[in-house]
Amino acid sequence: MADDGIPIEFISKQRIQDRSFDEKLQLILEEVRDGKILVLGESLGPEEKRHLIEGAMQAVDEEFPGIEFSGLENNGDIVDQVVDRVLGLFGKERKKGLTIVGNSDVMEKVKEDKETVSLLARAEDSS
Repeated sequence: MADDGIPIEFISKQRIQDRSFDEKLQLILEEVRDGKILVLGESLGPEEKRHLIEGAMQAVDEEFPGIEFSGLENNGDIVDQVVDRVLGLFGKERKKGLTIVGNSDVMEKVKEDKETVSLLARAEDSS
């Protein structure tokens, strides 16, 4: 963690969309272990969330307490929903929304609903 605050890294959908989930998981866990809060330019599906939790639990040790994550999903209007269904027929998926992931020592979820997420990031007390 930076001495003067908590780094927040915004990762575009383009940077992660062509990676396998194992590669995404490795990227996320490495960055969060380094004390960053990540804002991913896509939402994670239920299976991806489950694997992320499992990977984080396996990585827990004295220096890494685990992760917290939250997100917003954009289900769009009826046209977006139809496009998503058609793409689903061809095994394609559009991941709209965002995911926020951080070290559980620094990230506290304050409020979450389907349109907003409020977080509090706590810097470790150096005294």
